[in-house]
Amino acid sequence: GAPALISAVQMVIAVVVMTATGGSKFKDLPRSQLLTWMIVPLLFAGMLCSSFYAYAYISLSLLTVVRNLTPLVALPIENVVMPPERRPAISLPIVLAIMIMLAGAVIYGDGILPTLSVVGLACAFLNLSLAVSDRVLQRRLLTMECKDLPSDVCTIITNTFGLVPTLLLATATHQFDEVSDPAHKASWHDPQIWVLLLLSGIIGIGICFLGFVCQRAISATSFFVLQNVSKVAVVSAGVIVFGDPIKSPAAAGGLFLSLSGSFLYGALQMRAVTTKPAEVEKKQ
Repeated sequence: GAPALISAVQMVIAVVVMTATGGSKFKDLPRSQLLTWMIVPLLFAGMLCSSFYAYAYISLSLLTVVRNLTPLVALPIENVVMPPERRPAISLPIVLAIMIMLAGAVIYGDGILPTLSVVGLACAFLNLSLAVSDRVLQRRLLTMECKDLPSDVCTIITNTFGLVPTLLLATATHQFDEVSDPAHKASWHDPQIWVLLLLSGIIGIGICFLGFVCQRAISATSFFVLQNVSKVAVVSAGVIVFGDPIKSPAAAGGLFLSLSGSFLYGALQMRAVTTKPAEVEKKQ
């Protein structure tokens, strides 16, 4: 496989499509905000490439279980970098929900230990760290320092400059040589492969662009609901379509605990969001 090259193709598709629709918006935008946003592409490229490397070694279900541990990393970071009114809630039930997710991850990992890839798990945790950093940084910039940048402009900048580290990674790992190798060359000339790449690029545009829009426009309640629904869909696809290994009661129990903890965490954060304005009004 060529994870970095696949990521690069997705980025090129995003740049071409989004430039055609939003390229004219750059003219009147604050240069200082454009330059500030330049921090994002490096993290975005790292997050995208690490996810492809993780997919190459581990199942969708395991990557979802690892990504369910995001609050464990994101909570302390968000409480440092975000202003008080935008920080996520922390309470004993919320900590309990995170511990349930952690327990589920440990049990699930133990249940599939014979087939577990250490390299894949390392890629998954690297992806987790980069995803948290990327999301927290984007949330901060979109609501504060870069709030005047349209989401399509953010998408163009992120994918254009994200190409640089992605192509450097592809060169350093000799992925261009793999493409020209006779054993892999046929795959890159297969029309079906290019159709799949095109579809993944279009989906990638939606994930990137709508992700920026969501972090600006929708409530935290809607975000947590969408997040939980997507996790169930991903795990279902992994089991039904790709045959993810859930061959023991321990693995099934760990997966159930991980998803249950995620739903509980989302519900508690939703409740915190709805009760916070009422508490502020009472104090006033």
